[in-house]
Amino acid sequence: MTKAVTGVILAGGASRRMGQDKAHLPWGDRTLIEHIIDTLRPVTDEIIVAAKDAAPFSYLHARVVEDLVLGAHALGGLYTGLTLAAHEQCFVCACDAPLLNPALIQFLIRQAEGWDLVIPRTREGLQPLHAVYRKPVLPAIEEQLRMQQWDLRALVPNVRARVIGPEQIARLDPEARSFFNVNTPEDYATARRMSG
Repeated sequence: MTKAVTGVILAGGASRRMGQDKAHLPWGDRTLIEHIIDTLRPVTDEIIVAAKDAAPFSYLHARVVEDLVLGAHALGGLYTGLTLAAHEQCFVCACDAPLLNPALIQFLIRQAEGWDLVIPRTREGLQPLHAVYRKPVLPAIEEQLRMQQWDLRALVPNVRARVIGPEQIARLDPEARSFFNVNTPEDYATARRMSG
């Protein structure tokens, strides 16, 4: 059990390509977001779901908070989660990543000592929605909010960031399944096949 870590799940997206709210898609006998909460629970000791509207998530056994800054995309959700987290260190992910790997999450958390951001880099690039953030990144996030610069990757040069490369990731997640997001009905079908 990793202690003093908040798990922050960003659930404020519009789900336009899916055609329905991704967080509430069926996943086994639960919803997708319940599955993600269950995956994070053993490696965190607080879970926050950041959403535009808390009401649709009232059934969850987690702390649901509404975005403090509206219209700020994932950056606003990140700001909300970090601001309201009980712990300085947060693992942040999206509500549409069903194939999270707890061992990889714990590895990233262990790398955070002395850094404000630990971010994986796969062959597709930086993965800001599967990363460990610490509260000292908040001023840089606030500056990006002021500038309306929504790209989370823009934080990297402005904070003490440690980038974890594909070789290190592959030791724990050889197929990089942790970073697979369910954006379309086709992605959803693929993720269900991959999960068995």
